[in-house]
Amino acid sequence: MLDQTRALRLAAPSISRRSRISLALLLGATLALSACGPQDAGAAAIVNGTVISDQDVQTITGQLNTISPEGQKLSSSNALLSLILEPYVLAEADRVDKVVVSAADARKVIAKVADPSPKTIKFVQTQLVIQGLNEASKASIVKEIGKAKITVNPRYGTFDATRVTLTPTSPNWIKPSATPSAQ
Repeated sequence: MLDQTRALRLAAPSISRRSRISLALLLGATLALSACGPQDAGAAAIVNGTVISDQDVQTITGQLNTISPEGQKLSSSNALLSLILEPYVLAEADRVDKVVVSAADARKVIAKVADPSPKTIKFVQTQLVIQGLNEASKASIVKEIGKAKITVNPRYGTFDATRVTLTPTSPNWIKPSATPSAQ
């Protein structure tokens, strides 16, 4: 009896240790597969390891919608798409020797926004630069985007690198309801 008790005491820590290791591996795998690890908290998107924060997207949307004409509101998804494109657009403009719009010029465009954030100014610069690029430059940007590792928070939609769009997603728990038939 004493030998069995000793054997149980000796085995119990190893079972507990195995359970802890298994639990840690399971939690790690769950976080990795869900793409929602702690390092991604508050991320609207991650482009080649660079986080675009949800806060930046909301700030841009809020600031620019204060000056937009009625009915022409900037969506969060469109703001995020521009932030995803920003480094590629600015790099292409530099490559083809297009003048990148200065921060001062961008501020003039949104002069009615009180104290615009640096990301709002970058958003405006990106939009102005895109307008000055030709089709070959735009195709080059699409090609570079296709090589990038881009992860988008499902809240903003699904990123399509070939069309360079964010497509809204409907959560799988929301099912369209059938309309009642008239009897």
